Amino acid sequence: MAENVVLTGTVLPNSEVERGIVEDAGANLTIINVSSKEELIESAANPVGIMTIETKIDESVMDAFPNLEFVSVHGIGVDMVDVDAATDRGIPVFNTPHYCLEEVATHTLSLILACERRICQYNSDVKSGGWEYDSAGTVTRLSTKTVGVVGLGDIGLEVIKRLHGFDVDIVGYDPYVSAEDMSQHGVEKTDFASLCENSDIITVHTPLTEATRNLLDASAFETMGSGVTLVNAARGGIIDQAALYEAVENGTVAYAGLDVLESEPPEDERLIEFDNVVVTPHAAWYSADALAELQRTAGENVAEFLSGTVPEYVVNRSALE
Repeated sequence: MAENVVLTGTVLPNSEVERGIVEDAGANLTIINVSSKEELIESAANPVGIMTIETKIDESVMDAFPNLEFVSVHGIGVDMVDVDAATDRGIPVFNTPHYCLEEVATHTLSLILACERRICQYNSDVKSGGWEYDSAGTVTRLSTKTVGVVGLGDIGLEVIKRLHGFDVDIVGYDPYVSAEDMSQHGVEKTDFASLCENSDIITVHTPLTEATRNLLDASAFETMGSGVTLVNAARGGIIDQAALYEAVENGTVAYAGLDVLESEPPEDERLIEFDNVVVTPHAAWYSADALAELQRTAGENVAEFLSGTVPEYVVNRSALE
């Protein structure tokens, strides 16, 4: 009897790509569109593997399925998986770390430009009958700005590569990247407080972990000067949304470009009602090309593991030891 792999919490138009790859590797793929881990536990039939897009996979899920051998994430971030619990149980966790680097980087630049050049405000004003170049307030040259990049992983570096074309000064905060490595990318390494204090534009590209949850909180906003542009295309939980609301209201954050929120879709809409807050629906990753690569890579991770090969993209390699 073929082994059973479950794909859960799918928001994709279909998962035939993954199904073909997994079934070619000799397993069955069962697609269960559930909204919680509890529903997953009730619905899944003794899987050897779980492919998740957004369903939380913690120790209760792992313990419910004694034959579970792997967890595969459709995405770069694995914050929906308790990786420590998986490692303790010898369960490798796979991800798809490169599928949307170009998309998120260009989307980030789009949000920065939309904020700095007041694109959305101008658009709304013109459609309401206006035609004034200064209707959205004072605009200054991008080349006069210092951009603070929080997180210099693959996406952060892609953003930095594109920022250099705008002749901005760039400072970076990442405790895992040395000053020497940053300098090779034209970035001055700084601590987080200094980045907040000295940046005109702050863009967030760190993973969501216990260390980075609410990294930008009320105390962080207090260190910023007035009129900062803040962009987040990483994870909503990295920013304390209540604190951001206060920062926008009092002018510390003059413009915010957000592709991610604490809850998605938003439960509290006060923040997104500000005219100077530009919001997109967690779409920075998306292009037809990225979607195809995401599904293919996720399927190939599973197929390689089922065939006895260690996949290239294993988050917790110590689980295989």
